[in-house]
Amino acid sequence: MIKAIHSKGNFIDTCRLAGETKDDEVFPAQHNTVRLARDRWLVAFNTRGFRGNDDHRSVVYQVRGDTPDGPVLSEGFLEGPSMEWDAVGDGRKFMRLCTHPVVFGVPADAVLNGVTPAHAGTFAAVWARFPRVYDVARDYLLHDAEADVPDGGYRCAWVQFRLNAARNDIDIAAPVAVLHEKSYSGDRPFCKHEDLTLMNCGYVNPLPANECGSNWVFLMHWNRGNIDARGCCSAVRFAWNGRTRLYEWVETGPLLDGPGDKGIFEGGIARYESDWLIAARIVPRGSAGNVWFRVNDLFGEVAEPYLSEEIRSHAPRTVFRFPDGVVRVLTTDQAASPYARRGKPGVRMPLHLMDINPDDRFRVTCSRVVFDSFAEGLPLRFASGPCAHFCQLVCHAGGAVSTLTYSVRPKALRKHPVSYTGEYKGLVNEAEIAASGVYQSTVLYDEAYPSVWNFE
Repeated sequence: MIKAIHSKGNFIDTCRLAGETKDDEVFPAQHNTVRLARDRWLVAFNTRGFRGNDDHRSVVYQVRGDTPDGPVLSEGFLEGPSMEWDAVGDGRKFMRLCTHPVVFGVPADAVLNGVTPAHAGTFAAVWARFPRVYDVARDYLLHDAEADVPDGGYRCAWVQFRLNAARNDIDIAAPVAVLHEKSYSGDRPFCKHEDLTLMNCGYVNPLPANECGSNWVFLMHWNRGNIDARGCCSAVRFAWNGRTRLYEWVETGPLLDGPGDKGIFEGGIARYESDWLIAARIVPRGSAGNVWFRVNDLFGEVAEPYLSEEIRSHAPRTVFRFPDGVVRVLTTDQAASPYARRGKPGVRMPLHLMDINPDDRFRVTCSRVVFDSFAEGLPLRFASGPCAHFCQLVCHAGGAVSTLTYSVRPKALRKHPVSYTGEYKGLVNEAEIAASGVYQSTVLYDEAYPSVWNFE
């Protein structure tokens, strides 16, 4: 049971790599954290700018000592920025958008059933990459709805790595490559569902599918046409190959659709008792509510969707089972937001933490505020559309405290205040750029819970 939530300030204030710093009007945005070893952690994040909608630039890692917010021992690119990306091999050059990295693997010195398994210490990072058109004259990044971009460029990439011998950086075990199910290669098909055309990945780190952590499950989302087509999701399974000493994408579950004529996207997976829960956002964008699935086997029969309108959010959301066993969703409930009621319906503030009862129609049984930029005194103006979203639950290290991390930014842009949709976003100022980044809060429980990983 949760006793209190406390805001703790910055988790990633800035990227320190050339061209991706606050001085370049770039900030850390969507992110995830994994435990590399007993006393080492890795944070993966994408950088973001203010040139247009979804100005996601590169994927960066930091190796940190001792704790998730400990000293940064090393920092580097998993995939750097590019304005000359030949997305589909036809000679056309695009800005390469890289976004929402996730990471999985067993810590290097973890002990499972009395031994450290062979796959411990090898990790994989997955992220989405899309082509975008950059208008140099206007210093404006066009949304895909405003430009002719190839559907074949909407793919995910991944890289595999290990903690180095000095335990202060990573060594690449398999270089960056386009993500494909085993035995598929080339542009299409990329998995057993051969009619899929666009690939994207979820926001929540993959979860171990077996006790030893040699298999991991993850939720991908897809389109069966262009970017505006109805979305769908499916689980995928990654498995350790003892011969290659690398992970492979080995299985894809059935396609999951929303109820009626609704599509789904941006989903996540959580364990609940002996079942798996899937929570997904509704297509078309702007629709409130949440679509749920409850299945015993992610790769078995197609599950029936359940539309819950209790989560009255049309913002991104993440789902986790917390150390106390409660399933919770993190998003902004616009219907409960005092700022949305002030005429800014797209505002993503405050960030809410909602307890879910999967046994009673996925009812919200409790809602708490994790973070409110106005209450915290951040210099994000109401007119700039402040957001706190893409919240992650950091892998529990044991004890009565967990850490939540989340992206904080304004919707406002640098030179172009009106979105491609006609929404007025405003012009960002220097103070708002400086305040943008990844923040953290601690969750205090009424008792201690064991670590996810054992090192004894």
